Amino acid sequence: MGQLYSHRDASPRVAPSALLFPSAELVGDVVVGEGTVIGAGARVIANRQSAVRIGGGVVISANAVLHAVAGSELVIEDDAMIGPGTVLNGCHIEHGTVVEAGALVEARSRIGADSLVSAGARVTRGCVFPPRSVLDGFPADVMGRLKAPPRRPDWLFDGDDMATLRVIGSK
Repeated sequence: MGQLYSHRDASPRVAPSALLFPSAELVGDVVVGEGTVIGAGARVIANRQSAVRIGGGVVISANAVLHAVAGSELVIEDDAMIGPGTVLNGCHIEHGTVVEAGALVEARSRIGADSLVSAGARVTRGCVFPPRSVLDGFPADVMGRLKAPPRRPDWLFDGDDMATLRVIGSK
């Protein structure tokens, strides 16, 4: 179930149906919702001033780093998908949004529901984007609008995949 660490008398709270890879780490005031999957090597870190709130049905892929920053809670709403190697700092990711691999979303930014943040994009501090935005660039900007929620990414490793994993040994 991953490594859970208390910090300044705050401990992670993980819903019973959430799935954490053993190498995932949660630190401090972190809440994880039902059916959420947190992948291998992912780090979710709250600090003494701000919390991390992760909704239900969220997928956080391998090696993602999520970090609350002073005065800015990190929030990921239900059914969002966070790609491998993504870095999220004290931002708000709304319902159903896909943040692709290697993207960076900085503090006090907000990504509207059912949006797509392209691989490697950098959302700069304090930016706010409307629902169903397609974001790309360094710094990111709206490159288009989606007519429907984003499709399920090919890289997604979710609860269905977790059910098929079997430990076969270790070194």
